Amino acid sequence: MWINRLALVAALAAVGCSKPAPPVGGGDDALTPEKARALIPDAAGVDAKTFEMLATDQAPTPDKLVEPRGQTLTWWVMAHEPRDIPKNPTSFKFTAEQINPSALANAISGPKDKDGKYRPVSTLIHPEYITDCTCKVEGEAAMGTVSFKVDKLYEGKIDYTARKKDGKWRIEEFRLPDYKVTLALGADGKWVKK
Repeated sequence: MWINRLALVAALAAVGCSKPAPPVGGGDDALTPEKARALIPDAAGVDAKTFEMLATDQAPTPDKLVEPRGQTLTWWVMAHEPRDIPKNPTSFKFTAEQINPSALANAISGPKDKDGKYRPVSTLIHPEYITDCTCKVEGEAAMGTVSFKVDKLYEGKIDYTARKKDGKWRIEEFRLPDYKVTLALGADGKWVKK
């Protein structure tokens, strides 16, 4: 079941989203599954300022439903209103019969730190949610799959591609084969749906 994106926006603001973290550098060594695990959450994440703005706006309009980083994976899942949900999807699915917006907002906000604050990146795939990550490097590019799960809420298995840019690894593509969707990082640094 898919939820109303504006209800989620309000719920995210209620749990206190903060500014996104700076990108994690991948270093100049070969990409490993451990390094990919560190890069994926931020690449898949959303800008918290957008959610705060939408939650405080009395009448958000469609032109305001634009994430500054483009269609990141988290943004696509929240904004996607599928006409035909694939039967038994593995790329991404909600596992609960009824989605609790507050629980979803807490999951996307991620675990709190020792001071009780949420992480600066709101993402479907926090490191603690990753159950498996593979990585096969060929020169300056790497491909793999990341599996993730939040008990009684959602789970998925998404393909990704990483490439080196200026000597550092970064995630440049997420693929959801069940939905026939590819989300790619453009030259302008914004994510776009292909």
